[in-house]
Amino acid sequence: MRLIGEARIRDLLPAGSPGRLEASGVVFVDGRHLVIFDNLRAVARIDADLSRTAANDVTWTPPAGESPGYEDIAHDPSTGHLFLLIESERRDGGFQARVEEYDAGLNPVASGWLEYPIARANKGIEGLELVRRDNGVHLLGLHESGGLLVFRPGRRNWKHVATVELPGGLGLADYSGISIDGDRMALISQQSAALWVGELAPDKWAATGLGRTYRFPHGYCTVEGVCWLGPSTVVVVSDRSKRDSQQAHCRDKEESLHLFEIDD
Repeated sequence: MRLIGEARIRDLLPAGSPGRLEASGVVFVDGRHLVIFDNLRAVARIDADLSRTAANDVTWTPPAGESPGYEDIAHDPSTGHLFLLIESERRDGGFQARVEEYDAGLNPVASGWLEYPIARANKGIEGLELVRRDNGVHLLGLHESGGLLVFRPGRRNWKHVATVELPGGLGLADYSGISIDGDRMALISQQSAALWVGELAPDKWAATGLGRTYRFPHGYCTVEGVCWLGPSTVVVVSDRSKRDSQQAHCRDKEESLHLFEIDD
């Protein structure tokens, strides 16, 4: 992979914006990167070329200031709606992920559970993508420990209806983000500092072929979210580095947006 641009998120936002920006997901909509954070109930909107412009802003989601933050964000091009993922919350004595739906102006539309049991609060659904298939909307939830789960809307919540078959031996230690554009699928791993690119079958919930794994350059220790920008270009966001367990050089690339070209 070849880096073609990057910037610290805090350097792109107006004065008075939060100082700690633990980026965890990104989509690209109408010429702007929409970034969410696992420590904030907010969406940052940032210019496509990573410039600090007057249009860059942070929009808080209600109830503003309350935890938890978001793990990923998905976009429905047909409606313009955004789907914001909460990794896990307590429900019926256990844990489940929850998704909040907003319109294009970030006004609340709905909220529902992803009905799939989660063993531990911090080992939940890390990635989210929206796919329209069979005349319906599906949310794909990427479980941190390896499952790509398919959900369809029920009466109030999202029902688990399938699990995507992924190739064995991907060599990714965990999963932290997903992006699908047509049949192209990208999965990102923070622990492995790697990006896997494959294809999603058009007629079944399965990847076709083995795909290919790409390694991020040295220092990209906290990659979290990913979004396709073009046939061979992705935008990636990075979380805050862990001061107690990651080396100091990991801080050089934290809390940032990165543009990469994927070289075959």
